[in-house]
Amino acid sequence: MSLMNNGMVDDYFMAPADDLLRNYIRSGRDLGEGLTDARFIRLGITRALEGDESGRAFLQALADRPGADAVARSTWFDAFKSTRRLELITEVATTSYRRFERELAGRDWLESFPELREVPVWAVDGHQIEHACHAPRDRKAEHLASGLTYGLCLHSGLLRPLARFQGDGVRQHEWPVFKKNWQHWTVDEPRPCMPIIVVDPAYIDNQYWLLQKIHRQAMVITREKENMKPMVYGPVAFDRSDPVNRGVEAYEYVGYSNAALRRVRYKDPATGEDFVFITTCPEQMRPGLIALLYFLRWKIEKAYDVFKNKFRGRKAWGVGDNPALMQAHFMALLHNLLTVLLARMEQIGTPDQKVLDKAEKRRAATSEHKRVPAQEMVRHAHALSCQFIRLVRHCLRYRIPWSHALPLFKLRLECYL
Repeated sequence: MSLMNNGMVDDYFMAPADDLLRNYIRSGRDLGEGLTDARFIRLGITRALEGDESGRAFLQALADRPGADAVARSTWFDAFKSTRRLELITEVATTSYRRFERELAGRDWLESFPELREVPVWAVDGHQIEHACHAPRDRKAEHLASGLTYGLCLHSGLLRPLARFQGDGVRQHEWPVFKKNWQHWTVDEPRPCMPIIVVDPAYIDNQYWLLQKIHRQAMVITREKENMKPMVYGPVAFDRSDPVNRGVEAYEYVGYSNAALRRVRYKDPATGEDFVFITTCPEQMRPGLIALLYFLRWKIEKAYDVFKNKFRGRKAWGVGDNPALMQAHFMALLHNLLTVLLARMEQIGTPDQKVLDKAEKRRAATSEHKRVPAQEMVRHAHALSCQFIRLVRHCLRYRIPWSHALPLFKLRLECYL
């Protein structure tokens, strides 16, 4: 479907999910009247985008629209308890992710770093939102936030949820849940290279990560904790004249109580702040690139900020693992659909110019000795803007045709209100 046709924006936006359900997803069913699988997927994406304060508010907003085909409350909430529906949205989200990954191959955030061309790079972190209304309490009679772990691909900017680690009165740390589940991401995918997983110090387990490297499962980049006092074995040679390595003060072999790793000591040229990173990546990888990948981990925090403040997804949609996982898949699918739509707008000469101009002004205002060349080499890695999200929400809510929407997209992507 071309952007320049006379169709509706919502049909174009939802087309990837609709196409998968029609032609590729075997678990989908056409249940006739009522909440078909196709409508369930569409409404789930709409629910994530609209950001209503509750499921009832969302259903009322649907029912109050002129000519709307309302959904019964019991039908909607029962669907989120259904294991079959969870399997359906999981399959749609996973399959669409792979499609989007191929489509965005020419829009690689890390294209300036040839050593990462075939290497999957994931920023991983947990995300917590407010508990659902009827969520059970823990043993101290307190409500717990609902928490899920996500992964952000640092090549494409696409998101995938992994597993739930907390909620409904059960308190768990995200690390053991991640360790148990992370390989599910790559079970049915070709893996030409070991993935690099970029995590905060909550995921530190030096012996575990060293074994993952030995068994060719994964490599890690994280920050050293202040109480870790390793023995320094010796330096690792690196090119200090390489602009990517600007800010690197030392690259060295170090030994901890249960593992030997490599360590990068880095002083940020922009702020003067000191950082210490540890990694199992090959010693041939430039230490400045190791530092850069850790700084890019912040992009997953920006994605969570989009979830909470731009999608207004601050509260769990239901009680239990099924609603929590469905919500996570819908939020990630919405994020990915918007990312792909923005990339397609760029292809027709309508990038988010206001964001690019803002970044360029910030760069121009930074003195030469405070610039970080490696960060300036990262391409396309800007957050989804409020104006872009609001316009998509408006176009889907009122079924705007592309002939009317395209001038609006050009206007909203060109400058701030």
